[in-house]
Amino acid sequence: MTAVRTRKRNPFRVRASSLEDVTAVILCGGLGTHLRPVMPDAPRCMALIEGRPFIDYQLDWLRSAGIRDVVLCTGHEARTVREHCGNGMGHGLLLRYSTEEEPLGTAGALKHAERYIRRSPFLLLNGHSIFDFDLGGMVFDHWSHEASATMALARPQEASRHGRVWLDPEERITRFGEKQPAADPVASAVSTAACWVSAGVYLFSRNIFSQIPEVARNLSLEQDVLPQMVGGSLYGFRSNGYFIDIGVPEDFARAQKELPERFSCVHQNLR
Repeated sequence: MTAVRTRKRNPFRVRASSLEDVTAVILCGGLGTHLRPVMPDAPRCMALIEGRPFIDYQLDWLRSAGIRDVVLCTGHEARTVREHCGNGMGHGLLLRYSTEEEPLGTAGALKHAERYIRRSPFLLLNGHSIFDFDLGGMVFDHWSHEASATMALARPQEASRHGRVWLDPEERITRFGEKQPAADPVASAVSTAACWVSAGVYLFSRNIFSQIPEVARNLSLEQDVLPQMVGGSLYGFRSNGYFIDIGVPEDFARAQKELPERFSCVHQNLR
């Protein structure tokens, strides 16, 4: 009797096909107050990095990772974002807009965009940071853990600017820590080498919406929603990938050199 050969499933192919079904949501409504000394009154996602708005780098990265469907949560200067990004064809994406009439906070903005999100999981990104990592691997782990939420975790250049995240051996998040200004450079270097921080990238199952009130104003995911999930179905995905947050002038200046160098090939390959 001839043995029946079974074809092994290719993990890379599974990841690629799943990413095509993932909707990415970008929070673009921030006021960018910390950047006022170096840029005009505009959303942080529109901050110019060597002549290109920061949002362009994010959209190029999403497209290169396999994402096709993107929702932009806009608020302050929403028209500026829409006029620049259009329908997304320039990036090979389908772009839709969820515009808040008043500031709703990160959780409120996400709740406002619920009608555009049909599948689980979906991706959420902050509009002022970028993390170049294995997004397919994060989706795979999210499904493996049967998680409600998975947070991408990075090693920061400066640990004192970020709140630390602790995990158990199963990668479940057990605690969040507040920002701790370092007493000296040596202590800062040791702290950075030993810690993980949120990279501003999250995978959520749609059941996250049941944890956000229908009328959500000035409600923060980071402060009001995620802490309530600690010890439950909230997991971390650790990566040593490139991470930068342009929300402070020091990192905004660093981004002027690093982002064009790192993502120029991605931009050219998508044209």
